[in-house]
Amino acid sequence: QSSIMRIARIAILLLLSVLAMHVWANDLLWEKLRTEANLVVLMRHTQPAGGNPLTWDASGNCRGESMLTAEGKAHARKIGDEFAKRGIKPPVISSPMCRCLETTRIAFGEPVITDAVLREIASADPERTNAFERKAQSLIGKHRGSSPVVFVSHRPNIDLLSLELIGEGELLVGRANASGEIDVLGKIDVPP
Repeated sequence: QSSIMRIARIAILLLLSVLAMHVWANDLLWEKLRTEANLVVLMRHTQPAGGNPLTWDASGNCRGESMLTAEGKAHARKIGDEFAKRGIKPPVISSPMCRCLETTRIAFGEPVITDAVLREIASADPERTNAFERKAQSLIGKHRGSSPVVFVSHRPNIDLLSLELIGEGELLVGRANASGEIDVLGKIDVPP
């Protein structure tokens, strides 16, 4: 009985230590975003529902596109609040697809920098993949500076730019060089 209690206490202490390190890592990355130049935040859109993920309605009417759920909208607001409470007002680049634009506008408002080439890519289309990478890196390089650039996009697009997997609404923080190439520093988790 006493050895089980001792093991339980050790497990609880280890869990608390891991949670404390996670909070500390998040705080460190937020401080970097607030104080360091040439940083970029790669952010996947928040939770969508329905539609075909690769469907894009170029008219902007969002016909057939995945749209944000109520939870996705609330998560986008929470992410925007985290930036605002730290006084970070980033330039924002977004995919033109509605779930990304909706995430962007809820979290950061206007203006939003976008381009048709930034829509979700399909890995089987090397021409579009190369065009996306060139355009994304060009825009990131052009808008880097004293405030971090936020780039709201899709999992395959972010994977291509960072070689990192990212969940809905997660923030991948990196340093961008003048060419827009990214050196990943870490990930901030803003739970829904």
